Amino acid sequence: MTGAEVVMVQPAVRAYAESLGVPGHCWLASLPDTVDQLCQDWGLRRQAALPGGSRFYVCRVMTADGQKAVLKVALPEAVLTTQIATLIAAQGRGYVQVRAHDSPRGALLMEALGAPADEGSADVRALLTITAETLARAWGVLPTDAIPGTADPTEHKAAGLLALIHECFPSVPPASEQDVLDLALRYAAERLDAHEPARQVHVHGDAHLGNLLPVPEVRRGAESGYVFVDPEGFLCEPEYDLGVAIRGWNTRLLASADAGAVVRSWCDLLARSTGTDAEAIWQWAYLERVTTGLYLARHGLPDLGAPFLTVAQKLLMG
Repeated sequence: MTGAEVVMVQPAVRAYAESLGVPGHCWLASLPDTVDQLCQDWGLRRQAALPGGSRFYVCRVMTADGQKAVLKVALPEAVLTTQIATLIAAQGRGYVQVRAHDSPRGALLMEALGAPADEGSADVRALLTITAETLARAWGVLPTDAIPGTADPTEHKAAGLLALIHECFPSVPPASEQDVLDLALRYAAERLDAHEPARQVHVHGDAHLGNLLPVPEVRRGAESGYVFVDPEGFLCEPEYDLGVAIRGWNTRLLASADAGAVVRSWCDLLARSTGTDAEAIWQWAYLERVTTGLYLARHGLPDLGAPFLTVAQKLLMG
């Protein structure tokens, strides 16, 4: 190391990086120097680190001209190239504005945003309405050569989730979880069969509440007052993004007497707001809930993954 200041990495980020093996360990070891050099190159003063996410280090910074901004350094994964391409193509429409980027170092300098809403205290229906409006802007991003897109069904998101279930779940799951797995597999097959290239848009790919942040003031491209960060960016039917938007809310759903009815009402709201199909949103939401739980457990975060699977079981029973 070159004497760079200490960089505090969030526990979830460290756990995920370590699950990647050598590349992740190397990223962690070099991160202080990387952040220090980026701050020098871009004339930044590093401030407090920000929580959230499991695949990158994020901190607030002050630019040389006194403007607030956010610096993000991502783990060495292919999704970074697509993310940068998506944000640049969006030019602030439905997405955070980019001020500078450095792909080789996995770095983005972005406009400063407010904190995401807290699922525990949020007005769910109001936030889902904002989500739908913001996604409608984000879906207008045009694909580029750096953004994956194909009409081949084997490359469809549902095919990837189908494979993920088989990879993550034990070969002989406990009986209490088998029904959850079976329904997820069925929904993945149905979404794959129903794929429609003509309806596909450039989805965000991870449009949950933690990636929906308020802008300091309403601006062009952020008419809802919010924008998305951290896009994964690929072509899929719009119902996929809407399903991801309601795959969380675990604490609220665990406390609900009829979680299934609650989630169905959210699906209906999003479908009406966007002119999409409520049943497809439900299937994507359930499928994403199960695969998120499995994925987190596989990457060293079983405690974070468990509520997703518990709610999935509750939805199945209800």
